[in-house]
This record gives sequence, structure tokens and C-alpha cells, in this order.
Amino acid sequence: MRKPRPTAYNPAQVLNLISVDRTGAPLHCPACGASHIERAPDISPPPPHAHVTLQCEQCHRVARYIVDAA
Repeated sequence: MRKPRPTAYNPAQVLNLISVDRTGAPLHCPACGASHIERAPDISPPPPHAHVTLQCEQCHRVARYIVDAA
């Protein structure tokens, strides 16, 4: 029996969310429409090569990316 996988964004939603985060605009969840997404680390702009995690507080979906990665 498989373990249940955590809910995740689809690839198009992740790319959209990351591009909005990099511009510094307010984040909205592309899946549920919630207006608050928690960002870790909460440093703007984050240090080079830092791992950034974006998590919706309502539906708990997660997107992760590395700053300045190609």
C-alpha cells in the first residue's frame, strides 16, 4: 500500500507562482485562490543560492525553488 502523497501544484502553477515571487508582487494561491502564501525564508531579496519554500496556508500546497538557478 502506498503512502499518500502531499498535495502539490501542477508544473504550470509552480512556474507562475515562482515568477510572481521573483518580481516581488503579492502572492495568491493558483490552486485555491487564497490570498496568503507563507514564504521561507522571509528575507527579500533572499541570499544567492538560497532554497525558497512557498506554502499556501489554506490548502497546504508547496512550491520550492533555488534563487538564481537557471
